[in-house]
Amino acid sequence: MIVIFYPFILLVLSIIFDVILGEPHNKIHPVVFTGNTIYKFNKYFRKIRNKKFGGLMFLSFVIIINTLPVIIILYLLFLMDNIISDIVFIIIYIYFLKSTFSIKAMKKHIKKIIESLDKKNISEARINTSMVVRRDTKNMDENHISSAAIETISEGFVDGYFTPLFFYSIFNIAGALIARIINTMDSNIAYKDEKNYEFGRSTAIADTLTNYIPSRITPYIFKISAFILHYKYKKFKIINTTDSLNAGYSINSMAFILNVRLEKIGEYIVNENDKLPGVNDIKKALNIYYLSCFISLFTVVLPLSIVIMLLLIYI
Repeated sequence: MIVIFYPFILLVLSIIFDVILGEPHNKIHPVVFTGNTIYKFNKYFRKIRNKKFGGLMFLSFVIIINTLPVIIILYLLFLMDNIISDIVFIIIYIYFLKSTFSIKAMKKHIKKIIESLDKKNISEARINTSMVVRRDTKNMDENHISSAAIETISEGFVDGYFTPLFFYSIFNIAGALIARIINTMDSNIAYKDEKNYEFGRSTAIADTLTNYIPSRITPYIFKISAFILHYKYKKFKIINTTDSLNAGYSINSMAFILNVRLEKIGEYIVNENDKLPGVNDIKKALNIYYLSCFISLFTVVLPLSIVIMLLLIYI
């Protein structure tokens, strides 16, 4: 029966890897390799006359070139069935699985913003915030910097942690890798400008589909975390008031849990009846993020992994 827990054990080891060592160097980071693949090859697929078809082919190409070699190597090592191949299998498996999510990196980037705001160094905080959001941070005040940081934490929990692990629990490492690749591509080509709108359409749809279920589970996980942390908040409905089909659920729930107003100027306002957040609210959001990583592991990922494994064994 212990075979049921193998994927989960490897996942826990990957999380330990992340918490202790953090991100691998850029030169050997799988996500950076994915980014380089996107950069080097997108020009060839953009030449296809039908931009939507070209974008779909490009998405398929990037997924195949970044997942198939890993799966083949792991499968061959698995077939060898000796101590050395088993050790190499575990190392490669953990390394690539860890690359699909990040806990320590979130802390690293957000802590810089918190430290800058604690020192009342707004210009430094703006620079640090620009490293985690796409919006212009040049004229942001402390409250809007805090809002951007909290939104990053909220959305980052879904696409940077929960979604890859959700698909890992169903499709093993291939699911986690593909979810991460889709998210990376979404950050690179799924824009609404003239150059990318048609070409990045398939990627945008794929990203929406992969995050659809995790984004709707996340508010409940945030609520459990807030309850454990004794954060008091008013009763609220789980809704989405942003222009994003998925991100709004985590952002909305975090806003109501922290009793703050989150605002992306010119695009949306969440929980408009409360005050804008400050640095202490960022710290609370980060606490919710950490605890939610742990809770989602044992309430969603592990149970789902066990169910899938039992179905594979007995059906």
